[in-house]
Amino acid sequence: MNTIVNERAVTKKRGNKRWFVVFLLLIGGIINYLDRASLSIAAPDMMKDLNLSNTDIGLLGSVFALIYALCQLPAGFLVDRFGPKKVYGWAVALWSGATMLTGACSNMMTLIFARGILGITEAPCWPGAAKITASWFPKSERALATGFWDAASKWGPAIAPPILVAIIVPFGWRSLFYIAGAIGLVFVVFFIFAYHQPEKHPTITKEELDYIKEGGGGTAEKLTGEAEKISWGGLFKYRCIWGMILGWFCYVWMMNIFTTFLPLYLMKTQNIQFKELGKVRISGEILLG
Repeated sequence: MNTIVNERAVTKKRGNKRWFVVFLLLIGGIINYLDRASLSIAAPDMMKDLNLSNTDIGLLGSVFALIYALCQLPAGFLVDRFGPKKVYGWAVALWSGATMLTGACSNMMTLIFARGILGITEAPCWPGAAKITASWFPKSERALATGFWDAASKWGPAIAPPILVAIIVPFGWRSLFYIAGAIGLVFVVFFIFAYHQPEKHPTITKEELDYIKEGGGGTAEKLTGEAEKISWGGLFKYRCIWGMILGWFCYVWMMNIFTTFLPLYLMKTQNIQFKELGKVRISGEILLG
């Protein structure tokens, strides 16, 4: 009993600034998915106004996904080189701008350009979040922290449809992109002022900072502990790596189809009214996630 009381006292004295950082990453991840999901909700009205086909919508989805995938490694390099706060902050600002740019597009070529920019600028989101987690958390808590902010990849697509439908019905599809982008710009201002590396945080306790460092956290220059070095080619010698690649490929392929074409499918084949899409998407996204 005394041991439990002492542990609680130590935890209270130590503080929990690191969990506020996880909250920031969760919100940023949800906004990330809010912006990329805007196309699927706006697609029916965009097809009418811009004379687009189902193939065109599919191409826009593929442009984003391909460029996003190709930019993952460069994004990770930039995060390591310039630091997660700077790269993550710029990424949110730029992808929010790309989202707003989509609302100003008037033809297929400009839409392809806007979606390509969105793919480039959204790429640093998850590598940046992983780097921030490594800095702010001891090894014993990193899996739990990652689980929290990675939940954005499930909650984002789940809560985005009702929010986006509520915007597009009264204001139109162009305003949908403008408002979704503006949400990201508001968040990035808050992120810039609220986020600091552990050693530079103005109100972190010495106990919490020591706890983070002793567990292998801290800034990139002060990370402790040794890790086994392995080459890129060496990774592919492990069967578990191939299993992860195959499993993730199948999951993302299915999810992209689900998030890009589901509104069109429901409206054209199931006679679902546009205003009801939000409710249907919530149920589907939660089941898929």
